[in-house]
Amino acid sequence: MVIEQNLYNRLLKARNIDASKLDTRLDDLPDEKVFANIDAVVERIREAVFNNEAIVIFGHDDPDGITSTYILYKFLNDIGCQGHSYYIPNRNLESHGIQDKFINHVKEHGFKLVVTVDNGISAKQGVQKLNDLGCDVIVTDHHLIQPEMLPDAYAIMNPHLPECNYPFKALAGVGVALMLIRYLGRMWEQPIDPASYFWAAAGSIADKVPMIGMNRVIVRHVLDNFESVQDQTVQFLLRNYSRVSSQTDIFSFITYTSRLIANGREEGGRHSGLSFINQLSDAKANLFERLEEQKNLWESELNRVFGFLDTLTEDFVGNYFVYFDDDGVIPYSLLGTAATFIVNRLGIPTIMLKPHNNHTVCEGRCSDGFNMVKAFTHCKEHLIQFGGHAKAAGFTMEPGCYDLFLECFNQYLTENYDTSQAEQEIRYDTECSISEMNSETWKALEALLPWGQKNPEPILKVKDLRASDLSGTWNLDSGSLHLLRDARLDCLVMWRSQNQMRILKILDS
Repeated sequence: MVIEQNLYNRLLKARNIDASKLDTRLDDLPDEKVFANIDAVVERIREAVFNNEAIVIFGHDDPDGITSTYILYKFLNDIGCQGHSYYIPNRNLESHGIQDKFINHVKEHGFKLVVTVDNGISAKQGVQKLNDLGCDVIVTDHHLIQPEMLPDAYAIMNPHLPECNYPFKALAGVGVALMLIRYLGRMWEQPIDPASYFWAAAGSIADKVPMIGMNRVIVRHVLDNFESVQDQTVQFLLRNYSRVSSQTDIFSFITYTSRLIANGREEGGRHSGLSFINQLSDAKANLFERLEEQKNLWESELNRVFGFLDTLTEDFVGNYFVYFDDDGVIPYSLLGTAATFIVNRLGIPTIMLKPHNNHTVCEGRCSDGFNMVKAFTHCKEHLIQFGGHAKAAGFTMEPGCYDLFLECFNQYLTENYDTSQAEQEIRYDTECSISEMNSETWKALEALLPWGQKNPEPILKVKDLRASDLSGTWNLDSGSLHLLRDARLDCLVMWRSQNQMRILKILDS
């Protein structure tokens, strides 16, 4: 149908996308050899494997860290390594980074090599303590570099290193781990488990890295080759999932998987989500039930927190948002999610703080026009440790430094934040009619998947929309339908899937 193709073409034009460049292959990935220090990383791992040294992978307890840990652990399994294990710190019990519990774990078990994934780039003190034990540390990470906090590691693999020539800087932690095992596999003539790309996609989507460039290549490979990148865990989950019959369904399934393994934090470096992926026996079903229960509780808790945040943001006026949760309303594990909710609601830099393990912890989020890492760097004299990305960063601070930090942060924001950024109108891609939003059009738009940062779901200006146009056809996000009357109205909508939309704004008075 011509009209559907016209909408597709209009959307491509609005986003300045060349349709001929939408088709991607793994061959489009740059040569991993251009990563700074990768040969030193590979040689030290080869030495450890050859000498049967005890190796421990030090991960992070979010989906990016879990998947990073898994694909490296699985690769070492596949080459016949037997002296390796992993340690996933529990953020509810341990501060971020290499802390004394892990250092004692290394000492107790006599590990000679630590490989960090999705963390470690600012663990200067922790790496030094491991060095003092006679343990080498390889850091693989994707967070921004703080030169004064760079650890004295055996080798560092991070696309943000000034000397790193890898052309794509926005990989997730699991993207860096994937490039490492691809290079290891090439050097050692060891095939990569095809499912590693599925788990790399799950971790990348969960970490909300931009869905462009190499991240898009990784996820598109999974969307285009789904049947060939499945392992026994993916197949197990598919048996318990509703339906996967389109690329949109595959994308939703990957997102569901990442949310499932986000749960399962335990003590002593264990993690039920990672155990579930590794498990081959009947215990897999029990772990799945436990993770599903935790996910449902997490979603219920999330809805409660979002309801609370709705009351906080009602009629809020200001250039940035600060909330100190001294009443324990927001669990520590949801602090970053809460900050993201505020940014999406108000469009301004947001910092959420709370007491945790005798310190004050913070998660900061922002949109374009501000840089959280630079702001925290400006205020570093008041912080114990900090790190992250430009739009998502966190820190730990002594409780008594709160007022000094806030004064410093406010000063930096006043000098560096353009308040007009928060006042911009919602930008839409193109105009269309409700009749153009049909299954044929959506099938064409699936070529733009995966959705994410820098490639969001289409935002359309729909003319002459009525509530009766949507009854029985569309699944609307909560709160959308009541915005409509049965008069014809022009609306801005986010088109989220073939039959789901979110009404962003009513344009008619």
